[in-house]
Amino acid sequence: MIRISHPLRLDTPLYPGTPGPEVVPFCSLAAGDSSNASLFLVHSHSGTHLDAPRHFCPDGATVADLCGGEIVLEPVISLDIATAADARIGPEHIQSSGGVPADIRGLLLRTGWSRYRETDSSRYLAHNPWIDPDLPAWLREEYPELRLFGTDTISIATASRREEGRACHRAFLCEKPPILLLEDLDLTSATLPGRRLRLRIIPWIVAPVDGVPVTAFLVDTGRSCEE
Repeated sequence: MIRISHPLRLDTPLYPGTPGPEVVPFCSLAAGDSSNASLFLVHSHSGTHLDAPRHFCPDGATVADLCGGEIVLEPVISLDIATAADARIGPEHIQSSGGVPADIRGLLLRTGWSRYRETDSSRYLAHNPWIDPDLPAWLREEYPELRLFGTDTISIATASRREEGRACHRAFLCEKPPILLLEDLDLTSATLPGRRLRLRIIPWIVAPVDGVPVTAFLVDTGRSCEE
């Protein structure tokens, strides 16, 4: 089992404009209370997180609508798409990669951009590759069972192209069937490419919200993508 979610810390890199996590003391032994306890204030799209349709669709499903505690999808594949700063990723990049099974239910893009997450967070946050808004419709046509799309970048959008990012989120989440989004993934494991995988997503909180941080794992099913 391979964990593909980053730990959520107080200094976790976040999409530009997103407020950081806060821990607020609620009870304190030092203040004479019977115990120590804290309140957490966390933006719903912090760290490795799931975007539910409600994120961009007024009547879209919430996290509570989608799962009763976890989401399990199979088969899922991790696809290597090498890109440069601010690069667009469109249908032709998936086509040229080859080896994508027609029955996939989850597609994870490994751009390699996460190498900047800890070493150059400003580059990671401001110049990541972005997904073309035309890609979701193409994916539905080519892979009708697809229900989730993930990436090792801070978002499918980039800060310099916010309109394209909003359009792409709507194309994934608001059209039928919705394709859920996993963003800010850790896909650095060398064992991922070329394998049919099982994805297990455990949301922090099952609630009627637009998104939520998650803990996510991949399990190798023992089969290659060619089988």
